[in-house]
Amino acid sequence: MAANKKPVTRNSVIAKSIDSAVSNLEAALEKADKAIAVRSAESKKLLNESRRLRKRRMTQMNRKKRAVAADKKNSTGDTRKALRTVTSELNATSKAITKATTTRQALLEELAGLKDSQKMLSGYVKGIYATDRAIERAKKKKKTRR
Repeated sequence: MAANKKPVTRNSVIAKSIDSAVSNLEAALEKADKAIAVRSAESKKLLNESRRLRKRRMTQMNRKKRAVAADKKNSTGDTRKALRTVTSELNATSKAITKATTTRQALLEELAGLKDSQKMLSGYVKGIYATDRAIERAKKKKKTRR
């Protein structure tokens, strides 16, 4: 019964694999940090845009009220045209608000996932560094005892 024996892995291969895994984790953490910074900036930009659009919408609603009142008081071609213009502007602004809000919601979901991944990665990296420090302290104690 001659079974094929696999050769025992050398220390250099294992050390190289550990180093590459740690560097991959660090690279992933850097990418996550950059992605979070970019997404946060985009989210802030969309928030400011939606605030600006909401303010514009309120102004346009007031203009519409005044245009409706003017049209009821004296219905001429000019007042009807002004009412149509204000209504179309209001509809366009409402569509823009809806678009900005849905885009921001999707962005916030992505940002939440990125933050979770970043927390997980930073925990792994911190744990690895803490373990490395503990191992180094143990090595120093062994050297001082001899």
